[in-house]
Amino acid sequence: MEKLQKHFVFLLIFLGAIDARAQVNDPFLMQYRKEAIEHEQLVKMAENRVEMGYKNYKAAMANLMPKIGASADYWYVQNPLQMTLPDDPRFGELAGQTMGQGAQNQYGLYTTLTQPIYRGGQLQERKNRAEIKHKIASEQLEITSQDVIMATDLQYWQSVAQNELVFAMKNYKSDLSRIAGLVENKVEVGTLDQSDLLMTEVRVNRADLAVIQAENDLKVYKMSLNRILGRPFEDEITLIDSIELEYFQTHEMEMSVRPEYKVAEFKVEERIKDMNIVKSTYRLQLSGIVTGSYSSPGYNFQPGAVPNVQAGLTMSIPIFHGGRKNHLVASQQLKVHNEQLALERTKELLDLEIAQKRVAWQNSLRENTVAKMSLEKARQNATVMEERFEEGLIDILEVIDSQLYLEQAVIEYIQSKLKAQIQWTHYVRSMGNLTAN
Repeated sequence: MEKLQKHFVFLLIFLGAIDARAQVNDPFLMQYRKEAIEHEQLVKMAENRVEMGYKNYKAAMANLMPKIGASADYWYVQNPLQMTLPDDPRFGELAGQTMGQGAQNQYGLYTTLTQPIYRGGQLQERKNRAEIKHKIASEQLEITSQDVIMATDLQYWQSVAQNELVFAMKNYKSDLSRIAGLVENKVEVGTLDQSDLLMTEVRVNRADLAVIQAENDLKVYKMSLNRILGRPFEDEITLIDSIELEYFQTHEMEMSVRPEYKVAEFKVEERIKDMNIVKSTYRLQLSGIVTGSYSSPGYNFQPGAVPNVQAGLTMSIPIFHGGRKNHLVASQQLKVHNEQLALERTKELLDLEIAQKRVAWQNSLRENTVAKMSLEKARQNATVMEERFEEGLIDILEVIDSQLYLEQAVIEYIQSKLKAQIQWTHYVRSMGNLTAN
C-alpha cells in the first residue's frame, strides 16, 4: 500500500511538471490587452473612483489643519441700546450719566481661526478610513482591469479558433470538390452512376454553406473584439493562424495576492476605523479659537467701529448618554466580525477557484490529446478510403462518410484547443497574473 501511495505521489508531481499551457508569446495579444484597457469605459470609471478616493483622503487630512473663516453683517437699529448708570451717589461723577452713545448703524467684520487640538482621535481615524477607501478603489480598479483583459483574451482566442475553423471548412470543401472530380471521371467512363455524382455535389454545396456560416461567425467575433478594443466594428483585425499549445513547468508561475482578497482585508480595517470613530465621539473634545473683529458699536458701547481680538479654548466631555455609546460600539464590533468572516470566506473561495481552474485546465489538455489522436486516425481513414475508392473496392458513400468524420474530428480538435486556451486564461486569472504588462 505504501509503495502504491509513492507511485501516486510521483504521478502527481510528474503531471504538475509537464503540463502544457496555452501560448502567451502571441505577437498581437499583448497590444490588444493594452488597447482594451485604454478604451474600456468601466476601467475609466474605476480610475475616476480611485481619484475620488484620493481627493476624499486629502479632504480628511485637511480636517487636521487650522480653519479660518470670515463674515460680515450690517443692521439698522431704530432704538439703539444705551446704558445709563443709576443716579446713585456711590457712582460719584458717573452717577446718572449715559455710557456710550447708541448707534443706529451697526456693522462688523469678523475673522475666526479654529484649530482642533484633540477630538478623541476622530480626525485621525477619519483620515485613515479615507486612505483605506482609496486603497479599496485602487484594488477594484485592478479587478476591473483583469476582467477586461480576460474578456479580451477570450474574445481574441474565440476569433482565432473561428479563423482556424474557416480554414478547416475550406479544406473540407476542397477535399470534397476533388473527390467530386474523381466521381465525375468515373461517371464519364461508366463505372459510376450519375446519382453518385449528384450526391457528391450536394455534399460539396453543404460544405460551401458551412464555409459561409463559419466566415459569418468569424466576422461577428471580430466585430465584438473591435468593440472591446475601441475600434470601428468593421475594421479588419490581425489574428494568428491557429492556437498552439506549449509545454512548461507550472511551478514557474507564482501566485499573486488577488485584489479581491486585498479588498476584503481593507474592508475589515475600514470597519475597525468606523468603530474607533464611534468611540472617539464620546471622548474629550478640545479646540483652540481666535476671533478678530472690527465692529460698531465696539466694546463699552462705543458708537464707532472698534477693533477687538478674542482667544480661548473650548472643551466638552460627554458624561452620560443613556448607554448609547455601548450599543453603538457593540453594533460596530459585530460589523467588524462580519467583515472578518467575509475575509475568511473570500480566501476559501479564491483557493477553491484556483484548484478548480487548475483541474479544468489539466482536463482540457487531456481532451486535447485525445482529440489530436482522433484527428490523426480520421485523416488516415480518409486517405485509405479514398485509395480504396479509386481502386473500385468501395462506393462513394463510404468516402463521403470518411470525409465527414474527418471534418468532425477537425472541429473537435479546434474546439479542444480553444477550450484548453480558455481554461488556461481562467487559471492565470485565478492566480492573479493576468496583466497587460
